[in-house]
Amino acid sequence: MSYTRPAHEQKEKIVNEIKAKIQASKGMVVAEYKKLTVAQMSDLRNKAREQGIIVKVYKDSLVRRAVSELKIQGLDAYLIEQNVYIFSEDEALLPPKLVADFAKINENLKLKAGIYEGNVMDTAAINEIASMPSKDELYSMFASSLICPLRQFMLTVKELAKTKSE
Repeated sequence: MSYTRPAHEQKEKIVNEIKAKIQASKGMVVAEYKKLTVAQMSDLRNKAREQGIIVKVYKDSLVRRAVSELKIQGLDAYLIEQNVYIFSEDEALLPPKLVADFAKINENLKLKAGIYEGNVMDTAAINEIASMPSKDELYSMFASSLICPLRQFMLTVKELAKTKSE
């Protein structure tokens, strides 16, 4: 009969949960939230929920263990202080954009690193990714680029019809 301590079982469940979230997510960021108030953290969670983003606080040692088991290198250096982990299963750009937008309002949230398309990125790279347009913004830009020439053509035809009728 093997005896395991309940605390070890609980930690193993959390490590497995972290591994599952990392594997299922298209994008993930690590941000320091040390000086955020409870109200600010609730606001961040609400904004994330609206976009289908998961915001979790884990012990850094458990995240280190999960990252080690997944053989992801380069993230350990950022797993210090009080971190919040933000995951998106839908679009890789959503977590960096959420943190970047929220950090403009609350400078106590500091973006540290992230995983984008399976690669660990530092703060500068994640900030650059956050400035990229999202899928919806790209669709909107594409649609407007199609509509603009059509609108110009319609205005030209309208002006021609007006001049011929005079």
